[in-house]
Amino acid sequence: MRVLMSVTSWDATLVQKYLQEDGFLVTAAKDGTAIFESLSLMCRPIVILETDLPDVDWANSIIKLRRQNRNMSILVLNRHKSAADQTKAFNLGADDVIAPDMDGREVTARIRAVALRRAGHSGVKINFGPMQMNVKDRRVYWGHQRVEMTPTQYNIFETICLAAPYAVSKDVIMAELYGVEEGSEPVAIHVFLSNIRSRLVDAGASRDVIETQRGRGYRLAKSVTSQAPMHRSDDLIDHMTEADFEHSEQVAKSA
Repeated sequence: MRVLMSVTSWDATLVQKYLQEDGFLVTAAKDGTAIFESLSLMCRPIVILETDLPDVDWANSIIKLRRQNRNMSILVLNRHKSAADQTKAFNLGADDVIAPDMDGREVTARIRAVALRRAGHSGVKINFGPMQMNVKDRRVYWGHQRVEMTPTQYNIFETICLAAPYAVSKDVIMAELYGVEEGSEPVAIHVFLSNIRSRLVDAGASRDVIETQRGRGYRLAKSVTSQAPMHRSDDLIDHMTEADFEHSEQVAKSA
């Protein structure tokens, strides 16, 4: 999973360290403006905002982020442990609030739980018919056979699995792997996908577990996803009306 977060303080740097040690990919933004500039290619963003951004108001940023992409996970780093800021964050639509004095394992567990709920999953073990993915341990099994993958192969496969049943484009996979920083080296995604398919076959699966959709990208086959009914949280957020967003703006102004 890739996290996009503002890093303008030592507290945020510490959270970034926790995430990277636990296997997350992190894009560090120098301010709030950079957060918005980095969102374009992220499929299902996980965003962490500090409560004292140097250039934008964090509360209004939550509203703007929700309008820009209703599927994203939004967490707030409540640097000063303000009860008022915590309440305000939840009222504006943040998925969770973390504090700088939390244990690193709790921080990463909260972030992972939010992202999985947004993707329609209730825990770190995700079942797709005979396939199981453990996103905490970063392992994949086909039946009882472990599918051996390199870290990069796993990151690509996780991106496709968490987007199921939708397709993921090559550009989105690139952004997930390398972030959106300029100068990222181009990579032959189809070569990685071929190797991942071979690893799945070695474990007893079919090469067709990952489908290629011309002009759209890659997705898990319907034969797999149809065996794993999911409740997608974005179905709920899509029911938010413009009046709901206007109410959130009033909350931001009055708080």
